[in-house]
Amino acid sequence: MPDKLFTIEEAAILLGVPEDRIKKLVSNGSLPAYKIGGRFLRFRREQIEAIRYEIHDKFGAKVVERASRDYLQKTKGVVYPQSLLDRILDFFYFNDFYVVAAALACLILLFIFKG
Repeated sequence: MPDKLFTIEEAAILLGVPEDRIKKLVSNGSLPAYKIGGRFLRFRREQIEAIRYEIHDKFGAKVVERASRDYLQKTKGVVYPQSLLDRILDFFYFNDFYVVAAALACLILLFIFKG
């Protein structure tokens, strides 16, 4: 099972920076991101951790500790704090092969039994 990808909001909370700063880091290439459905940015844990250590070296441990504590408080008990649309887009992104294969199988069966 693939690792959970973080949203912009989760990455901002974990790093202790505003969401706009996350978008700037992505646009200047400092933080790699993945687009899901062509619209939504997602991040891998390893990439966020790498930026987190850079922030730790630059600003000190207190900033990183506070960001981690805020992240844990905001996500406690929440597995996937995404909207329904995000979950649907994620489903089609990760299962596109199966959706297309099922649609083709239905089309083939339709032509076989109709003709």
